[in-house]
Amino acid sequence: MNKNNQKAKSKFRSSKKWKDFRDKKRKEQKVDPVTGAKLTRMANLHHLDLDEAKYEDLSNEDNFIFLNQATHKVVHYFFLKSKPTEWRKRIEELTKILERMEEINK
Repeated sequence: MNKNNQKAKSKFRSSKKWKDFRDKKRKEQKVDPVTGAKLTRMANLHHLDLDEAKYEDLSNEDNFIFLNQATHKVVHYFFLKSKPTEWRKRIEELTKILERMEEINK
């Protein structure tokens, strides 16, 4: 992503349209769906559709979900850094690690 796109996104996130939409979604969702933890003040309203041309399209509310800051980073990391086609494999490996931890810590 280039600097101009990032500036445009930042400008949009400071708009009344985005802030109103974000506040509405925050009232609807109280919990991080991954961790089950209460959403913090630093929670991010995550765009599920990563097409930059649709960044300002708020018409489909199902394309957005609140995630706590750490969860948001993990979601992006798994999806983008492990290549979008390999995230399932990464999750399977994470599951194995967590299952092992669960076994050890019973």
